[in-house]
Amino acid sequence: MNSTGGNGRPGRPARLSRERIAEAALQGDVATLTMRELATRLGVSHSSLYRWVPDRDGVLDLVSGVMVERVLPEDEPDDENWRDWLTRLAWAMHDEFLAVPGYAAHVARPHRHHPESFGRLRGRAVAAFRAGGADAQQAEQNWTVFGHGVVRWLAAAGSHPAEPPFGRYLDTLLRGLPRHAEEHTPPLRPEAAATASPSIGDEHLLALTRNLTSESAKARERACETICDWVQSFDRREVRTLASLLASAAVLEQDETCLESELNALGELSVTGLFDAADIATLRRLPRDSVRPADVEHLDNLMEEYF
Repeated sequence: MNSTGGNGRPGRPARLSRERIAEAALQGDVATLTMRELATRLGVSHSSLYRWVPDRDGVLDLVSGVMVERVLPEDEPDDENWRDWLTRLAWAMHDEFLAVPGYAAHVARPHRHHPESFGRLRGRAVAAFRAGGADAQQAEQNWTVFGHGVVRWLAAAGSHPAEPPFGRYLDTLLRGLPRHAEEHTPPLRPEAAATASPSIGDEHLLALTRNLTSESAKARERACETICDWVQSFDRREVRTLASLLASAAVLEQDETCLESELNALGELSVTGLFDAADIATLRRLPRDSVRPADVEHLDNLMEEYF
């Protein structure tokens, strides 16, 4: 029986398919993958590969489609299992993303996300937050913080997923997100902390975490400045959430000014005594020689105090 290849001509065995291309791309470091290298893995010519995918971004779209299929739980989230569903999703991302060198770092960097695959991931996660009681706008905001937070941890952890403990980070992240519509009460103003229990409230915490994971360097820097200004207004849960995000952000940071701000904010939070070494263990992966001499003191003080 004759077979039909991807070019539609009968009698010739198919050498390429979208599935084969994605499978070959997943066999190495996707961060450094080139079209020529991929063609070699597949045993085809460079020009043959371009008949199936337009460019490297097209290959990465195929890879993302496979990865999203792997991580999405088969069941649907509901009002009873929504938190467990999100936890399973995050652990699947942990296992699958870290199994492919360079993939978590690729997703964490600003780039054009594949609308179909990542749209499905976003839609299912938003549905989980809606099942937990969040309104449409809050669910979208929760997904932004949750998705960016998980991906940034994975990108920072690289090939060393045991440190810091992902489960503890994930629990802290989920607890920091508003779960129900009735939680949207006006948050405590930081200047009122002197007369009430310290807490900035979920609305302010969500805004800070969203800005810490923003693609805008200015937004990240402003978030760090706000953390320093409000340092005496956070409760333990808020401090641990922010410290974990700051540590992951610092390891990935490409902007020198933002890195200084992130290390400074971590130093200010350390004064509260409300987070532990495990919360910022990602920071141990930050090369000392990548920090400007003027900012090394911030890093050294944190290392000496916690490690």
